[in-house]
Amino acid sequence: MQNRFQRYAKRFMWPVDYQAWIAVRAIGEGATRAHSADYAPVNALIRSKDLDLAAFKGQKVTFRPWDGQLRQPIIIAGPDLPVSVSPQEGFLHRGAEVDTLGVDEPESKCKFK
Repeated sequence: MQNRFQRYAKRFMWPVDYQAWIAVRAIGEGATRAHSADYAPVNALIRSKDLDLAAFKGQKVTFRPWDGQLRQPIIIAGPDLPVSVSPQEGFLHRGAEVDTLGVDEPESKCKFK
């Protein structure tokens, strides 16, 4: 995906480009799978356990149903290549591996609906 972006945009993909791409991909997948372009069914599908997005990070990504935050692995890299991917083995969440990073539902004040 990044190579295609670089070929067409004539520059490297920045975080804001990736964020826009994953947002459009999520909405497109949600609308396709919900068979609707209406907000409520697409939003419900995006926040459900039924939506896994291939995000080119080694595992599929999902959205937390309780606050809408994108759950994704974090690639830890040096100047030339990736070194590791978090979450690290041994520090995994009981429900979703990528929820190991950041504040979890019981500690969060965010209850976005």
